[in-house]
Formats: sequence, C-alpha cells, structure tokens
Amino acid sequence: MGERTAGAVGGGTPTQPGSTTPHWPVPPDWECGGCASDWPCLTRRRELRMEFADSPVALALHLDAQLVRAMHDLGDLPAEHLHRRFLGWAR
Repeated sequence: MGERTAGAVGGGTPTQPGSTTPHWPVPPDWECGGCASDWPCLTRRRELRMEFADSPVALALHLDAQLVRAMHDLGDLPAEHLHRRFLGWAR
C-alpha cells in the first residue's frame, strides 16, 4: 500500500488543483481525504451538486471518470455497488 495523501490521487497529484475542499478521494481504498468515509462522501456529494448545478451531464462524466479510475483499485467490489456509489446518487 502506497503513501496516502489527502487530496491526492495516484502519484500525489491533486485531483483538482486549487481546490479548497479536503473531501477528495484517496486511493487505493477510495476513502475521503477529509472524513475517511467512502468517496464520494456526503459532503463531497453536496459540493459536487453545487459545482455542477448548471451541468448535470458534466457531473455524470466527471463521476464516470472517477469510477473508471477507482475500478482499478476496487475491482473486487461488485460493479453494481461501485455504480451506485459513484453515479447512482447523482440522478
């Protein structure tokens, strides 16, 4: 297991440069860097809804990209669970 840095994905690169939220995914467990809940946590879900309020399609694409990245680390979890976790709440 590699070093876990809040707000970083992969090799320590922030997922959103300049972001002020601590609620970013921390691979390989895909926990929230701000509250240690499964990412996206409730706080990050609220933030994402506000950030993408005018563009639900862009939100879906963003979450889909995160899901694809997470599948490499969380591939042992059922696909249905991962879909609900990453995309199901955003409807």
